[in-house]
Amino acid sequence: MAKNWKKVLLAGVVSLSLVATGFAANEVLRTPDVSAKSASSQAPGQLKKQAESQLDEIIERGYIRVGMTGDYKPFTYLNPETKEYEGYDVDAMKELGKDLGVDVQFVNTTWSTMMKDLQNDKFDIAVGGVTRNTARQKTAYVSQGYISFGKAPLIRAEDKDKYLTIEDINKPSVRIGVNPGGTNEVFVREHLKNANVTVVPNNLDIPHLVADGTYDVMITDTIEAITYAKADSRLYAALTDKPFTNSEKGYMIPRGDFEYASYLEMWIDEMKLQGKFDEIHKKWLE
Repeated sequence: MAKNWKKVLLAGVVSLSLVATGFAANEVLRTPDVSAKSASSQAPGQLKKQAESQLDEIIERGYIRVGMTGDYKPFTYLNPETKEYEGYDVDAMKELGKDLGVDVQFVNTTWSTMMKDLQNDKFDIAVGGVTRNTARQKTAYVSQGYISFGKAPLIRAEDKDKYLTIEDINKPSVRIGVNPGGTNEVFVREHLKNANVTVVPNNLDIPHLVADGTYDVMITDTIEAITYAKADSRLYAALTDKPFTNSEKGYMIPRGDFEYASYLEMWIDEMKLQGKFDEIHKKWLE
């Protein structure tokens, strides 16, 4: 009788053990499913896929909004007679529009407000002589460079042997005209603190003011300096072969959009490979 009782007790224990083991195994099997789902939803790139890229928005809307100042020859110039933009980056953006299959709408901005306007979604891309630098890359995405340049002085032809170094320019007697909010002003404020500096609201006015003697020097990009010197024999683009700095121009878009940035970089590569930038360069710079 005692043996039978022990057998019954043992069988009960085994049954309970099997039930418990099965429950535990079932939980173990279920848990990875929940964890995998959670991990998948938080995987790198998952949130990006869920959000529509600005590239998709541009294509769907049928046009791209291009922000530019219209005052930086030869990259961007708002022609007062035709009321239309023209220049190196105007032609480049028309090529971008063709490649995207959309129209191009140019939006006016200023160097002082360009970054804020981009962040406030007033346009999809900022162009027109935008210098690549780490300061801009902190708050936006600046593409690879498409043309090289440096900061150099635009002066009167009669003074071509007078302003050859920073020291020659960095004097209280030297009058400098500079446009506000861009890298030209940054350079002047940092390197020419002793000079007599005047901020001129319209960048297009400065070369003429140098030519007529109002100012002695305009610090600008080598490319812009050469452009104005070609147009006005009174002016001279100094030190263009050995500029004060070495930089590149790029195109600026909002940061954090992988698809849009990747497309922009490939488009620039293709423009270089297919000789499109060479054609634009010949038109505006040679």
